[in-house]
Amino acid sequence: MNSKNYWPIQKFSPWYAYFLFFDVGSYLADQLFIKRKVRVWFGDEFKCKDGPYVAIFCHVKKKDVTAFLEAMEELKKSMLICGYKDYEEKVSELVARLDKEKEAVSHAECENDSHEKAEQKEPA
Repeated sequence: MNSKNYWPIQKFSPWYAYFLFFDVGSYLADQLFIKRKVRVWFGDEFKCKDGPYVAIFCHVKKKDVTAFLEAMEELKKSMLICGYKDYEEKVSELVARLDKEKEAVSHAECENDSHEKAEQKEPA
């Protein structure tokens, strides 16, 4: 179980770390956060169209990141126990797709920056 069921979001904040994680509609992760005493602020949710999974944006205090990540590891085990046998596979696919999209956007931004610099002309 070494695949990630979360995706860290790069956002500047001196106090919080931001994530996207995958749960089910019955919110199995909530009990794990309570168990580990992690305060989580939840944001938007999106239902995955090819399964019972929900992508949830959240943030946690930076001091609680380790406990949050431990809860994410435990969530994988809870999913198996509750009968979601394809959880890791589906979530790994989604995280890989997000990584690929992020890489494509970053690459496109780099190309746009170099193209704009190449078109700049020196003042007369």
